[in-house]
Order: sequence, then C-alpha cells, then structure tokens
Amino acid sequence: MLWTFLLPALALFAILLFWFLLRNRPKKMENVLITEHTYRKALSNKEILRTAISLLIFLVVGAALDLAYTKGFTQIYTNNETSSLIYLPISFFLALGINDVYFYFSHRFLHWKFLFKNVHHIHHQSHYPNPWSSFSFHPVEAVIQIGIIPLVAMVLPIHSYVLIGFSAFMLLVSVYGHCGYELRANKPPIFAIFNNSIHHNQHHQFFKYNFGLYLNLWDRIFKTNHPTYDEVTEKFKLKANYKH
Repeated sequence: MLWTFLLPALALFAILLFWFLLRNRPKKMENVLITEHTYRKALSNKEILRTAISLLIFLVVGAALDLAYTKGFTQIYTNNETSSLIYLPISFFLALGINDVYFYFSHRFLHWKFLFKNVHHIHHQSHYPNPWSSFSFHPVEAVIQIGIIPLVAMVLPIHSYVLIGFSAFMLLVSVYGHCGYELRANKPPIFAIFNNSIHHNQHHQFFKYNFGLYLNLWDRIFKTNHPTYDEVTEKFKLKANYKH
C-alpha cells in the first residue's frame, strides 16, 4: 500500500519545507515578499484544520489508487522492460501537460457561480496565501485537486517512480504558488511562459484572473491574466536586484 500514505506525506513535506525555510529567511528575502501579511496575520487555525482534512482525503484517494493498481485498472508499471528509458522523461512531461490542462479548466469550473459559492470560496478565504493555505480546501475541491494523480495513472502508461516524481513536483509547485514570496523573480525572459508565485497570489486577491498552474499559456490564450501581472512581475524583478 504505497500511495495510501505517500500522497498526504508528500503534501505535508511540501508545506513544512516552505514553511520552515521561509520563516527563517534571510533579511534580503523581504525584497521578494509579496504581502506584509504573509506569516504574520495570514495563517489561521481554520487553514490548518482544512489542510488536515484535505490530507486525510489525499490518504483515501491514495488508498483508492492502490486498490485500482492491484485490480489492474491503472497503467502504472514497475519494470524498465515495459518501455524504453527515453520514455521515462517523456511520460513525466506528458503528465505535467495533462495536469496543466486539467488544472486550468477544472479551476475555471470551480469559479462557476454555484461551485464557487458552495465549494471553492473556502479556498479563497485565504486572501493572503501561505504554505498552509495551499491545501485549505472544501472536501469536494480536495478530491478534484488530487484526482489528477489517479487520472494520470489510468490514462497514461507511467513508471511508478515517474508518477511519484510527478506527484511530488505538482504538490511542491502548489505550495510554491501559495508561499507569499516570489522566489523566481530573476528568471530569464525565456521562462516567462511559466507562472510564478505572484500569478497565484493575484488570483487570491482578484478571483477572476490567473487560473493556470505551470504554464501561462492558457491564461494568455483565454485572456484571463490579470492586467497588471506582467507589470508586477517586472517590479519584483527590480526589487530582487535592489541592494540595500
């Protein structure tokens, strides 16, 4: 029973990693602090409780994935003879691509008036995101968010280690998007197609913008980027380069 405990363990590890590293940040990190509320007034007991409930749901989904694997309902494989070594990294990026499309459109769906009012508004009560708000969900949303992992396992032939790596990466990126710091302010322009922490922080502030996960492609195609996203990103790049 690997996935039963692995999914909540990976999520908790991602939260604690960012929480402890950023709470003990060097002073120069203040230059990339997105909001002064982060780690001060932002964290609430409700966020911790809702995150704990989400981790329990991740455990149940992991158990369901284990059962599906034993029944032969997934395309997870464990030996390298099933496919070439070249396919291993290809399958990782295919999983990311599926995840990126799934997240954008499921996120837009969660902003449908009925679902927002009854489900997604719980997550948006975290106006100033922090690592503990990453998985502060309504139970229905927790299932939707973690559901990408069994979905990938059922539609894509994927090695178990690649699926673990994909799951860890997805959860780490989710926490990064909520960490309250722009840790990649100095990224080269060629990487502007990838979203940053500012992107999701603006989503929590303005609600109707910035729905993507990894790529800024979908927000650009469907014109859902916040009008100031590029401008604010550039300002943080200048702040990051500023020396006291």
